[in-house]
Amino acid sequence: MGIRAITAAMALLFSAVPAIAASDFQIPVDDRFGGGTVDFSGYGKGYIYKMKLIDREGQIAVCGAGYFPDASSAIGIRRLMRRTEVLLNGRKVVRDLSFFSQVRSEAALEGAPANCVLTGFPTPKTNDIEIDLKFPSGFVRF
Repeated sequence: MGIRAITAAMALLFSAVPAIAASDFQIPVDDRFGGGTVDFSGYGKGYIYKMKLIDREGQIAVCGAGYFPDASSAIGIRRLMRRTEVLLNGRKVVRDLSFFSQVRSEAALEGAPANCVLTGFPTPKTNDIEIDLKFPSGFVRF
């Protein structure tokens, strides 16, 4: 196998690897962040998160931080978060919440730096908005 074939094979291999979500900027978590948990029947809390949508440069930014109470659930929950969507008035503004920053304890969420991504969607002119998280259906393997 020649060097060109190896180079082409490596380029193909690395192009097939999914990109890891990266954040655009950070803000501190404060009492204006909403939050929740990802729970599983018979398992308990798998993930605790804080999230906020803000206006940044005329567009919506999604910001978040989270904590895994049980590290053994992290891989499965990260897979779930990659397929989770944020909906604003029924429109998907972002998919993949794996960019959320991670902290070492639930108490550390308050004041922690939350990673934020710009969505490219303009900030609505009205305050009459509905924000939903859409988790994928199916199951999570631990």
